[in-house]
Amino acid sequence: MTGTIETAEKWTEKVNAKDVGAVLEISDHNIELLGPLGASEGHETLAEWIRNSDIRLATKSHYAKGDCVICEQEATWEHESGHVTVYTFMEIREGKVHRIGRFDSLDEAFGYCPLSEEDKVD
Repeated sequence: MTGTIETAEKWTEKVNAKDVGAVLEISDHNIELLGPLGASEGHETLAEWIRNSDIRLATKSHYAKGDCVICEQEATWEHESGHVTVYTFMEIREGKVHRIGRFDSLDEAFGYCPLSEEDKVD
């Protein structure tokens, strides 16, 4: 579980730095992406999102078990004031992010994966 959280934090750190190459290196080539605008997959889509999103994520807590983690995060955007809380789900296998989903509520994130309140680690 520790490796799963470490990979999720490394991924978040590299997204915040807009380090496209580093994010792709720890993301499966066919990564599945789920967000407010729908679902997509692949490195090309992920790279485009990193370059264009202007998002910064600060993790406040984790829920983790096995290959799955939900990061409760404060999200801000470069050219906007204020912040929102988002819940980022990641499935990590062999040190790479295979699936990621962004949700507006913890209940939505729990509905997408096998995690629950009992899996809170910090």
